[in-house]
Amino acid sequence: MPKFYVPNPNIKNGILKIDGSEARHIKKTFRLRPGDWIVVFDGSGKDYEGVILEEKGSSVLINVKNIYTSNKEPTIEIILAQSLLKGEKMDYLIQKAVELGVKEIIPFISSRSIPIYDEVKSNRRQTRWTKISIEASKQCGRGFVPEIKSIKTYSEMLNSSSPEFLNLILWEKEGFKLREILERKNEKIFFIVGPEGGFSNEEVEEAKAKGFIPINLGKRILRSETASICVISILQYEWGDIG
Repeated sequence: MPKFYVPNPNIKNGILKIDGSEARHIKKTFRLRPGDWIVVFDGSGKDYEGVILEEKGSSVLINVKNIYTSNKEPTIEIILAQSLLKGEKMDYLIQKAVELGVKEIIPFISSRSIPIYDEVKSNRRQTRWTKISIEASKQCGRGFVPEIKSIKTYSEMLNSSSPEFLNLILWEKEGFKLREILERKNEKIFFIVGPEGGFSNEEVEEAKAKGFIPINLGKRILRSETASICVISILQYEWGDIG
């Protein structure tokens, strides 16, 4: 059943009105008509199942039949702090991380980040990343839309976590093996992945002082986006709902 995103849906007498791009998708892309069933989600965990009642101008009216809490959310909470990647790599990573079930993504600047921070461009990138998060959530049937935070400095990012999380930082030089960390099961995980050039020793020491545990993924050096997807997949397989 097709799924569409409507934040803060306004339902009156059992009727939900859809406007804008989602209404166009319903009519033009999916070519749905009155009598067809669809699901609307609000991005905060609720699904609204109903029948298209009427296509009125640029709007679509839905007769809501059922409202329920989404059952597609992971059983663990993963926050990914990702150093900025160049080009379309960040777009790709956000899409896949959302599909795999992260709750939140925090982009940050580190000493070896290749993209140069520009406030105007960064605001545009964040808007695009939010759209990617929405589309990925729709595609995989999630009830929540993971938040893409504004770009932070390295220190700001470190301060975004708390002791209740299992706080990890990927470092290719040394650290625990991931399989050793998996013995410390925690339903809340905050992990940091660096840029293409890796972290400096000073950055790792700063993270360790904040309680982060260095881990590595073995002998091969993975691309930053590959490492992020790898860790999310393993955590979801071992502690979450994959497999």
